[in-house]
Amino acid sequence: MDNEQQKQGSLGRDFLTYLCYKSDDNGGQFELPGSGEQFVLFLDRKIALEDDQEVPPNTVTYSGDDFTEKDLKQAIRSRKKVREARFRIDKGENTWVFTLKADRFEISGLKIDMPAVQDLDEKFYGRIYSIETLQSLLDACYEQFIESVNGKNWKTTGYPRFQKWLQSK
Repeated sequence: MDNEQQKQGSLGRDFLTYLCYKSDDNGGQFELPGSGEQFVLFLDRKIALEDDQEVPPNTVTYSGDDFTEKDLKQAIRSRKKVREARFRIDKGENTWVFTLKADRFEISGLKIDMPAVQDLDEKFYGRIYSIETLQSLLDACYEQFIESVNGKNWKTTGYPRFQKWLQSK
């Protein structure tokens, strides 16, 4: 892996770790900048975390009902970052369930729950629109992440709040 890929992978892992934090800290509530539209994002019972500073990398994976917020926080406190996680987004009548992979910002296993329609063209274009909407929601989350960690309040407010969440039971 070259240096550029390592930077992107690290940024992606920071982003997924941030999403896990915000989904727990805010009850999953996100707001789209400018429009005020809201949606809910939360972990959906599967996550892989990795400490890539160790050789070989130290990885832990949780899935199903055995995974708890306490497990997530313990893994992050032990220097692990989220390598991939399955998320669920609810917005209006639409629901998306997908796995987001940090190193290449890949989405896999996408399941879209949309209102039922009979017309095949309408169904096809509805799915395309739904995928574009998901991309917009993830872009908004990423924008919020970048603004948060690069903003003037991150060191004084954001990071201490993250640490407080991380140390809470």
